[in-house]
Amino acid sequence: TATDTDFANIESVVGHEYFHNWTGNRVTCRDWFQLSLKEGLTVFRDQEFSADMAAGDDLESAARAVKRIEDVRVLRQLQFAEDAGPMAHPVRPESYVEINNFYTMTVYEKGSEVVRMYQTLFGRDGFRKGMDLYFKRHDGHAVTCDDFRHAMADANGRDLAQFERWYSQAGTPRVSVHTAYDAAARRYTVTLAQGYGDGSPAARDTQQGPLLIPFAIGLIGRDGRDLPLRLDGEAAAAGTTRVLDFTDTEQTFTFVDVPEQPLPSLLRNFSSPVIVEYDYSDDDLAFLLAHDSDPFNRWEAGQRLATRALLTLAARAAANEPLTLGENFVAAFRRVLTDESLSPAFRELALTLPSETYLADQMAEADPAAVHRARQFVRRRLATALRAEWLAAYAQHQTPGAYEPTPEASGRRALKNLALAYLAELEDPADAVRLASAQYDAANNMTDRAAALGALLSAAAAGATEPAEHALDDFYRRFEKEALVIDKWFAMQAAQRGTPAQPTLAKVRKLLAHPAFNLKNPNRARSLIFSFCAANPAQFHAADGSGYAFWSEQVLALDAINPQVAARLARSLELWRRFTPALRDRMREALEQVAAGAKSRDVREIVEKA
Repeated sequence: TATDTDFANIESVVGHEYFHNWTGNRVTCRDWFQLSLKEGLTVFRDQEFSADMAAGDDLESAARAVKRIEDVRVLRQLQFAEDAGPMAHPVRPESYVEINNFYTMTVYEKGSEVVRMYQTLFGRDGFRKGMDLYFKRHDGHAVTCDDFRHAMADANGRDLAQFERWYSQAGTPRVSVHTAYDAAARRYTVTLAQGYGDGSPAARDTQQGPLLIPFAIGLIGRDGRDLPLRLDGEAAAAGTTRVLDFTDTEQTFTFVDVPEQPLPSLLRNFSSPVIVEYDYSDDDLAFLLAHDSDPFNRWEAGQRLATRALLTLAARAAANEPLTLGENFVAAFRRVLTDESLSPAFRELALTLPSETYLADQMAEADPAAVHRARQFVRRRLATALRAEWLAAYAQHQTPGAYEPTPEASGRRALKNLALAYLAELEDPADAVRLASAQYDAANNMTDRAAALGALLSAAAAGATEPAEHALDDFYRRFEKEALVIDKWFAMQAAQRGTPAQPTLAKVRKLLAHPAFNLKNPNRARSLIFSFCAANPAQFHAADGSGYAFWSEQVLALDAINPQVAARLARSLELWRRFTPALRDRMREALEQVAAGAKSRDVREIVEKA
């Protein structure tokens, strides 16, 4: 009854809690403000453990890259948004109102990225030396983030006083990059500038100066191969990826003996939690998607290309202009889909479009309806143009035999089920309905059965409602005694794309009265209410404000039962100031309603800061 993702998450959680024996128990925190000392470090350890487990017999760098991409995708969508909003705070906060609201993405996920930067600066051996010294000094003691930093500095003979700012400054740094090539001198200059842009007030209030940013870079030649890298003043080239120590507000690095105009591969492996600003052309991004040797940046190029196209289309959708998608974009996706040298797991990630939530966060004024229209247009265009390739990928990545949640088999299922999801976007989804119905009936694992049900729910939006209703009824009958599986049943319906005839909210309200729904069960509340508010932005942000009215009702209902869960739900509107004026007005009304009725300090802190 568990999916591939469930098995991976279980392994990660077990690893995380086991690793707390050393990083949390034997060496613990002096006070609550040092929480990231144990949680950020232990998240890093469980991420590395999961990456090692995923590598298996596969190409290690590619397998580890898949895990890295998954982790960064979560960081960008959730923690970067937290950094940009009213709940922004440093990795080591200075104060708190309600301790239950202290367990944040910043403390955990950004804290993990801060730990990872030590490894990027010193390498795996240097990082291990720092960890060994940390345990030697502090076993059996309650210590601080500074103690950890000092251990890393002393073990590696490096002054890390500037690095402390990663713990005390809030916000997501932005690094702008400018390059120039002197063909006659064979010199390539890279100028980096750091700042915070229009960050949240909390971010601006904590700024103390420039950060030490480990900035990994590669240079790629016209043939798609990495160029050897030699910085000015060095006697010889040293590898094809260099980590630049970027420590000033603005800093220039010069590479010498560069034989041709290169294309830079920036922030390889996401070497620090920053936003990179560089003026890549669409052709540049397509080239990196096809050739970059760094798997993370290969994925990143595709995401940048897709984000640019989708935001352009969203602007056209908002202006009621016709939508078109260039053939070069389709061709770039076709190359990835048919490239057998890439693992199925990597291709699934590379071919998945940025989420609607992430895209809306990139807009000056978030317009969820326009984003949804643009993203659905691109999904249908890719489904139509690559129909033959999706059908081939679906057929080629079956996993016959007994179910095994191995990384290799999980990757094959992921690509196969992505192909099925795209086919469900066709104007005539008959192929998807046929394949999904057969897959649902024959599935010997929850990954395939849930994916088939999801495809049928997507096809229902195009009018094929009967197969979806049949599968929903069957799914419930099969698993009504399995609470965690029924959570999936609720969540899939809450995230379903609605139609004018049947908005998703109407179904969600109906499901609130279902015998299996219990608001007092946190998992069940999350599966239905949270899924609608977080995983269905187009329906949640309905122009009439009905989604916000539902949100306020549920926050207040949960506040009377479980304030911690209510506070998590309350954060759904914390970025309300970044939306279009009409939506902002509706959100303000809902926030005021919750502020007037909330009883707990947990919820009041969230809505008052918003």
